[in-house]
Amino acid sequence: MQWNKSKSLKLSKACVYIFTATMVIVAVGAPRIFALLIEKRASYLGGTLPYFLVSTYTACIPAIMALYGLYRLLDNIEKGDVFIQTNVKILRMLSWACILAAAICLVSATYYLPFLILAVAAGFVGLILRVVKNVFAQAVEIKNDNDFTI
Repeated sequence: MQWNKSKSLKLSKACVYIFTATMVIVAVGAPRIFALLIEKRASYLGGTLPYFLVSTYTACIPAIMALYGLYRLLDNIEKGDVFIQTNVKILRMLSWACILAAAICLVSATYYLPFLILAVAAGFVGLILRVVKNVFAQAVEIKNDNDFTI
């Protein structure tokens, strides 16, 4: 079995579905998950359950944005629409979703310091996506110029 572009896109879309399902499961199970964490592993976090829940449900917003954007981007690529303005907009949205997630995690680090690691990671991914978005914007501009050249 040889790996190709089509299989790679299908795997990527499957991963988006898996992450979406995982996010839904975590969101539904968050009260129990964090109650267990606090009870069994981190008793010093007593009284922070509401904060964990607010952080989790707030972080679902950029997560949904990112998953939706990734699916649309993969769908466009599958159709052969790579260097188009729509993908630049999607990449911009993805970068802002990461930056929003970083901000949520940064605020959440005030009560649980490990969120700081997530904030830095999400912020870094947001920065990388901004750079990729700028590269795509230039590629779209070059492609458009070439399309109008005889």
